[in-house]
Amino acid sequence: MRFGIVFVVVVISVFGCTAQRVKEKQIAVVPHARIETPGSGIAVRKFTVVPNKNEVKEILDNFGFSLHDSSLEKHLESEGMFVRIIDAVDVPAITTSLGDSHEERYDWHGQITNWRDILQRKMPTTGILVTAGGISHFVDHGYLTLLARGWQIGMESGDQFYLQLLPVWHVPADPGLVPGKSVTPTESRVFSELMIECLLEDRQALLLVSKMEPQKQLTGPFDEGPSGVRLGEALMGGPVETPILTFMLFEAHVGFSSEN
Repeated sequence: MRFGIVFVVVVISVFGCTAQRVKEKQIAVVPHARIETPGSGIAVRKFTVVPNKNEVKEILDNFGFSLHDSSLEKHLESEGMFVRIIDAVDVPAITTSLGDSHEERYDWHGQITNWRDILQRKMPTTGILVTAGGISHFVDHGYLTLLARGWQIGMESGDQFYLQLLPVWHVPADPGLVPGKSVTPTESRVFSELMIECLLEDRQALLLVSKMEPQKQLTGPFDEGPSGVRLGEALMGGPVETPILTFMLFEAHVGFSSEN
């Protein structure tokens, strides 16, 4: 079974803005080093942590604060994603409390006025059993993608950065004959119920964490084979062979120069 629900209006507005991907600036960095940026915008880090303890949520709750929408937060957790708004300077303390961090990547995106794919994973042809909303789907084609957009806005309390994140699944259509013209995917599923939006102050960050465990083998008269992988885990690279925590950090830089 595949993700067969198509949200036509939303898909056109989402994917119509991503016909040409803007090339982000990629910088190799020393883990947890402070990065100076050319101006206002969002910086994205992705890294993994080999956990040395199981109290992931309890440790994360010691830093920052939760989303204002508690029901959305619980829904995201059920799909394999912990979300927390933190001060970016707390990242080393968080990762040290959880385990050893590896494979850090840093992308500077600046201000993103149109939806942009921040993270994308091609589904293997062998297929993955993905669970979303408690329903299992066998997905053997297309892409799981995390889209993002965000920009600096003026508030009474000072300038802040407005950020939106939206997970989607889509099968790209063949390129059109007219260069630059948007092409609607042949199949798609927009997980609008999991869309995250928040306001971040300068050097605050939205932390997205997926806790992944090796798949359990199911046996019985009707079920056989590996269990399903939750949507957040599949997006972040699951299934895995050893326990791993995958972190995505969206750090806001508010101002017009690196000196602000």
